[in-house]
Amino acid sequence: MKSTHEPRGFVRFAPSKSDKSRRVDIRVTDMNANDALWWDTRLGPKHARMAARADRFWSWSTLLPMCHLVQLAKRRRCRPLVIWARADNSRFLRTGMSILIENYPYLDVRRPDLSYFVWFISSADSGVLQSDFGMSHPPALVRILLDDAIVLSQNTGLDGRIGLHAAAAGGKTLLKVYERCGLASLSPDAALPAYVRRKNDGRFFYADERRAETLAGALDPSR
Repeated sequence: MKSTHEPRGFVRFAPSKSDKSRRVDIRVTDMNANDALWWDTRLGPKHARMAARADRFWSWSTLLPMCHLVQLAKRRRCRPLVIWARADNSRFLRTGMSILIENYPYLDVRRPDLSYFVWFISSADSGVLQSDFGMSHPPALVRILLDDAIVLSQNTGLDGRIGLHAAAAGGKTLLKVYERCGLASLSPDAALPAYVRRKNDGRFFYADERRAETLAGALDPSR
């Protein structure tokens, strides 16, 4: 299903995690080395103490250049993004990070297409944002992080198709998160594209064109 709409922009308002009736002002920018270093130094040590976080030991200062080099060797482009949210002092603060891969094999092998792949995503702990950074209403970002990938997929001619692998460290909780976000779960016995080396452990999720359009359309009032 080819997209017929005008190019979409990123979401500019996200619901508050503590009060869904409130909207938090957010912006999306491309990630650079300073963003990665800030996250690692200001948030990384606090996240590392949270055993439930799948990203507790991620170093974005390592992931950022590594992803560019790995995908360059495969002739694919990485798109690293930062989501900023307005704090109580009206200044914007980094609250979400993602690294996306363009032109990645679509996970549903019945459709030999390309997609965007969500390689790494992370949102800052809401308690830390409240206690350490003066943000009374941290934004709920998982849907927004996934929407960024859908929007880029649509706007680059990949019709919204996306895929991801839920980190094993996130356990069943992370699987439920992606299910609640509206993604389809790839059957554990489904074959994977030839270029995907990871075994199918039942933790792959994806969105086809129709599902992606439905998910993106639901957030259009917030763009």
